[in-house]
Amino acid sequence: MDPSSLERLREVLESGWIGLGPVTNQFEQELARSDLVGKYPVAVNSGTAALHLALVVADVPKGSAVIVPANTFVSTAAVALQHQCRVILADIERATGNIDLGSVREILEAEPDVSAILAVHYSGIPCDIAGLNELSKQHGVTVIEDCAHAIGSMWQGRPMSESPHIQAYSFHATKALAIGEGGCVTFPDAASAERAKRLRRLGIDMGARSWSNPYDIPELGFKYNMGDIAAAVGLAQLEGLREKLRKRRSIVRRYRERLAGAPVELVREPHDSDRSGGFAVPILVKDRERVRKELDAAGIESEIYFRPLGEFPLDATRPTPVAERFARDIICLPIHPLISLDEVDYVCDRLSGCVT
Repeated sequence: MDPSSLERLREVLESGWIGLGPVTNQFEQELARSDLVGKYPVAVNSGTAALHLALVVADVPKGSAVIVPANTFVSTAAVALQHQCRVILADIERATGNIDLGSVREILEAEPDVSAILAVHYSGIPCDIAGLNELSKQHGVTVIEDCAHAIGSMWQGRPMSESPHIQAYSFHATKALAIGEGGCVTFPDAASAERAKRLRRLGIDMGARSWSNPYDIPELGFKYNMGDIAAAVGLAQLEGLREKLRKRRSIVRRYRERLAGAPVELVREPHDSDRSGGFAVPILVKDRERVRKELDAAGIESEIYFRPLGEFPLDATRPTPVAERFARDIICLPIHPLISLDEVDYVCDRLSGCVT
């Protein structure tokens, strides 16, 4: 842990206030000043909580259907089920790993009860936000962006803060802004954010506080709030976040330059004006298990991350053949701020030897 985190933690512990308090508020203010996340951030205790709170504040009707890409972590679908919605799986684009808007259109035309689309920016590669916005207007559905991988991503040259949608971010230990456990949900308007701040702490409204009335609960909420200990770590992480993102992008760029002629498929942004947040370096290969074993023998770790959601008991049976093939071929190569470009070159050299 860096010295800034330790100093901020010491200050919180010495203050005697370690739960939801002034440091969490300060963390939210600093997030709001950044264009790396959406507007009006509300800090919560996980990215999963952020997604669920987004569904609630968006007034997604219980009993309706929610479209989820088949290529994502189970949280994206689990929150819809926990909100008592039906999950419909959309297929993905093989080139990006992101939700296929053609598949979404087919679902919207066939399923009359769809109320929301949960779109995931896979590995930090931005979805077609403009296309999602158009579908939202045409069909009257809510779009919520799962930005767990997308801190610092850019779409069509624009920062994530310019998206018109609700966004859910994760600050899990594996993410670019790594608190350990935590996240935030962002909104296009202040009123929704204020409602979310009440709901993240069981719906408690301190505005009616008086001598005889400690609080009111006009709407029952959840125990999703962040505390000042996590927020202190978050503030320290924010100090060096832009440099970490710059380093991640340079690593992604090096991988792509070195693998440009190799017999692998690079999963990447569809447009030159898009920028990945650099959460992962996904590639598609033939005979994945053999390739992974040879990389492992060379001391190189690789990850798969996701199985297609259709393999889990979600009662979501729509076929997603592209996602299923993608899941069989995907490998994510090592990336973190401490990896050197020489180490990236070593990975690329060994990988090229495995796939030729």
